Amino acid sequence: MERPAPSLEGWERRFVADPARAREAAEVYAAAGFEVHTVPARPEDLAGDLLRDGCETCWLAQSFGFQVIYTRRPREPAAKSGGGKP
Repeated sequence: MERPAPSLEGWERRFVADPARAREAAEVYAAAGFEVHTVPARPEDLAGDLLRDGCETCWLAQSFGFQVIYTRRPREPAAKSGGGKP
């Protein structure tokens, strides 16, 4: 899966983390019932007020494999047809 389109698909960008913390966070979010997706951080993910001004060319994101964590609430299952109560 590519980088989620948050406004279209319901994904929310949570934060950027090193690989070990990203795995831990993914496990915690999944245990809480969220769908979780991580993607490799790009330099622009670290730009501006997100971490530090001027970090858009930061080599750390590439060298250490930082990940961007996205989550979304689970989608509702399709309504079953047939009416009535089970």
